[in-house]
Amino acid sequence: MAQKKENIVMFPFMAQGHINPFLALALRIEKTKKFTITFVNTPLNIKKLRSFLPSNSSIHLLEIPFNSSDHDLPPNSENMDSLPYHFLINLFQASLSLKPHFRKLISNLIHQQKWTENEEIDKLGLTYFRRKFGRQVWPVGPVLLTLGSQARSRRDFGISPEECKNWLDKKPSCSVIYVSFGSMNTISASQMMQLAMALEGCGKNFIWVVRPPLGFDINSEFRANEWLPEGFEEKIKVSGRGLLVRKWAPQVQILSHKSLSAFLSHCGWNSVLESLSHGVPMIGWPVAAEQSYNVKLLEDTIGVCVEVARGKRSEVFHEDIVEKIKLVMNESEKRKEMRERALQIKEIINNAIENEENFKGSSMEAMDQFLNAALKLRGEDKGKIHGAPSSSYEEKYYI
Repeated sequence: MAQKKENIVMFPFMAQGHINPFLALALRIEKTKKFTITFVNTPLNIKKLRSFLPSNSSIHLLEIPFNSSDHDLPPNSENMDSLPYHFLINLFQASLSLKPHFRKLISNLIHQQKWTENEEIDKLGLTYFRRKFGRQVWPVGPVLLTLGSQARSRRDFGISPEECKNWLDKKPSCSVIYVSFGSMNTISASQMMQLAMALEGCGKNFIWVVRPPLGFDINSEFRANEWLPEGFEEKIKVSGRGLLVRKWAPQVQILSHKSLSAFLSHCGWNSVLESLSHGVPMIGWPVAAEQSYNVKLLEDTIGVCVEVARGKRSEVFHEDIVEKIKLVMNESEKRKEMRERALQIKEIINNAIENEENFKGSSMEAMDQFLNAALKLRGEDKGKIHGAPSSSYEEKYYI
């Protein structure tokens, strides 16, 4: 009789910036063919996942009941990406309602199984967690979603990958700066005006993913005539120097293109990994969460980033932005150092996740060690437990 596979349960927070890397990790573990993977989320998020999960995938998608209207949220709102900014705290609070459903799901999975069986990049962070918890910590990342543009349906894009590629193909190597603040972030109207003036004044080619400024629904229509300098969009179209993209851009395809020189980013960790995995230096503009820490790490420790501004409301001047853009893109010793370091990090990332017949990267090795340790612990617990699982036994597998 075939040996029963152990079950790994994944439950990311309801935001694409969380769901995508969890799914990337699930797809990587699936390739080992040693585990059953259960991916948990709310109904609309699971529905979206079904639309682009590979048809031959063995990953199980399970829904947890959730009704956004019960939590003072707009109807059918189950993902941060579909909510205006002022609703995000509601979604955080609403996520607590999922706890009893998740406990029940875990309990059912354990009960069912019982019956069927009868970051190299951030060493400082790893050191902290090892000391904090007093236990072994395995760095299984970086995890990158390799489905590319399939991670979002084409109707989500403000520009098709083909159109974007055609525009980039016409630009010289390392001549384009890509500007994006991620899926949940935006800046103030005054900051947006200064950024537009800087992009026009720096003389560089650019792709800018534009979203309504602070105080407006981030998913509403972008009104260039109100939020950008007069005639800005028409000027860049005529000159061919700039490309404004509404909604979403095919970020991975852009960052992997030979014409890309730098990425002006909020420095959320997914964007950081996508940039560095293609050897692209960064200009940091952190606006929320842990992004300020990320920028400090990237600039002071890793050497692949310079900070241009901080926060959604701080005063920013276009002259300072131009200075940082030229520092990273013009021929200079600083540009050379950053680019060389970014290419070194790209190699580290590729080596970490490489998995060939006679070679496993450090992250793949770490993941094997973690899973083997989990299996060993699971085996020890099975030897101790003969009846229904105790609460401490269940809790161990939530972590």
